[in-house]
Amino acid sequence: MHRNDFSSLKNFDGRWVARGMVGDLTRLRPCGHHAAMRKLTEKQEKFAQAVGVEGVSQSEAYRRAYNVGRMDEKQIWTQACLVAKNRKVAERIAELKAERAERVSIATAFDVRRLLETYIAIAFVDPNELTQVRIGACRHCWGAGHEYHWRAHEYEQALREWEARPNGAMPAIAGGLGYRATAEPNPDCPQCEGEGVTRLRVLDTTKLSEGARLLYQGVQQTRDGVKILFASKDKALEQIGRILGAYDDKLRIDLQGRVASMRLETSDPKEAAEAYMRLVKGA
Repeated sequence: MHRNDFSSLKNFDGRWVARGMVGDLTRLRPCGHHAAMRKLTEKQEKFAQAVGVEGVSQSEAYRRAYNVGRMDEKQIWTQACLVAKNRKVAERIAELKAERAERVSIATAFDVRRLLETYIAIAFVDPNELTQVRIGACRHCWGAGHEYHWRAHEYEQALREWEARPNGAMPAIAGGLGYRATAEPNPDCPQCEGEGVTRLRVLDTTKLSEGARLLYQGVQQTRDGVKILFASKDKALEQIGRILGAYDDKLRIDLQGRVASMRLETSDPKEAAEAYMRLVKGA
């Protein structure tokens, strides 16, 4: 496994954390690997773990590791201080705290990168994956003589209704059958003058790409119908700019154990995001 492979994971105390995020953090050691652990008594190690890993007070750590019996608080505090001052115990606590800080640092860096990638997906996804504005032929574009153009089932329904009320005029079929709303507008159509008919199409939200799923925020029923809710692409661009430092004069990114720095000629967050993507692809 490559030591700078960002996708690789290593387990520490049951928690998975990313490796290869920043500099020397790729050289993490599992808790308890240090030789000092073998020199501590069981109670000293338990005390050190409580302080160094769980972050409890020395007095609380002493209660967990030792039999306090009828000791009062002052006595517990005094004995806890003595244990903590033991050189081997102090070294072990320092080691455990350092390892915990490394894990927190890596987890934080990993979360920031995932957050950045989420904002980039929202900012650059094509909204046509969710909704589309389409322009197709009107009813007179391709009808014979530019008369009303029917679909076959529509005309059959109109005939049935006429037969039920024969006093009215029979539906005219002069324009013919075979209308398709998706056909291109006829530029010579006298009815729409080649402009066609504008239609809004909402796509199946169960078949969206990852970026489109992030953009899609659900639907809301209004008096005028259903309103599709979107995440703000402008807000996503703004957050990208803040993470990447587009509002400063430099862009600094920790990537795969090294620090990359590039000069920005603009403070446009969209250009900052594109610069980040170029850096990732070139890494």
